Formats: sequence, structure tokens, C-alpha cells
Amino acid sequence: MTLSLTNTFPATATEQTVNQLVASLNDHPDAVGGEVAGFKAIGQRQVQGCLWSADEAVGFILSAARSAIWGVHLGLLSASKNVDVEGDSELGRVLEQASISGPRALRAPGGVNVELLRHGNLVGPKQAPEVGPVESTLQLLCAIERRRSDEGQEAGLMINAGQSQSKAAQLLGVSQQAVSSRLQAGYWYESRKVAYWLAVQIEQLIEG
Repeated sequence: MTLSLTNTFPATATEQTVNQLVASLNDHPDAVGGEVAGFKAIGQRQVQGCLWSADEAVGFILSAARSAIWGVHLGLLSASKNVDVEGDSELGRVLEQASISGPRALRAPGGVNVELLRHGNLVGPKQAPEVGPVESTLQLLCAIERRRSDEGQEAGLMINAGQSQSKAAQLLGVSQQAVSSRLQAGYWYESRKVAYWLAVQIEQLIEG
């Protein structure tokens, strides 16, 4: 995964923002450890590394999309691949490719693009059509995420945490109808279901 800061993000804040993201990702239970695979800053405006879990990767990409300051390039590698983090590994070469193509995500719908490792190179939907449904679904989810109101996001996170709509309404100081409306307006249930099946689809793709 390669994250690139948008071109409009102020240069004065890049170092702190990049360092904060690197620290939070390397504290993540699904982060791949090691000098090559662990999350680290690439130059001044990129962060790069790997996650093992498709579910966690989808969730993180949606969070990045909501921030509206990152473009995300998702490179899919075989789940059975043995990650060698020492020296000039295949993974190291793949990450270098991803770093070069990463900024394209800033111009892609939803701020995200997806490529698949094939014969040592990362290729997109034109060369690997099976990537197309994954990329387009992820782009749609990111677009929804960016458009959801803060109120809708807050209500949705409470629901995800196990609260009922009535309990969420009580905590937010609004009516249950208001919570329901916020969830509907932000396509919360629909997007969570799509995100779940997208992660399943990614798992099947990289295991194939």
C-alpha cells in the first residue's frame, strides 16, 4: 500500500502528518514488520508498507479516503508469497514500482487505484481485468465515504461498535429517527456490506 499526500496539502505540515501516520500504522497488529515491509516514509509526501488482512486494508483505505488528504495505491500480492525483508527482495522491487505509480491515485476516482502483481510487475485492470471490479468497487466506496456527513459517520461508528439506533440516539442527544436518517443518507449499512464482500473478493483474488 502506498499513500501519497495531495498536491494541495501544505508543505509545512507534511513531515508531522507523515510521521504520525507511520507511527500509527507500525503500531497496527496487521503491519508486516521489517525494514522493507514495515510502514515507512518514502520521500517527503509518501507512506508505504504492507498489511496482511484484506479486511483491514479496505477499512484503512476508507479512513484515508475520508481524510481527503491521501491518495492510495493498493498493490495486491499473493497471500502465499514468502515475504523476504532482507536486501533486494522481490517485495522491495514491487514497493519501488508502487512508489512511482502511487501518485496516480490522486487523479483516480475516489482517490484510489488498484494493481495486481503479475510476473514481477504491478498491472492494472487493462492488463488484469479481474482487478477491475475490485478497483471500481473500492473507488465507489471511497466516494461515498468522502460525501458522508460527520453526523452520519458518528452515528455509523456507534452502530459498528455495537450500539442500537436507540442507544446511539440517546448518546447523541437526538431522536432515533434522526439517527436512522443519518445512516440512510450516508448509505452506512449498504457500504459496510459492500466493504465486507469486497474484502472477501480481494482475499480470493490474491489466493488464486
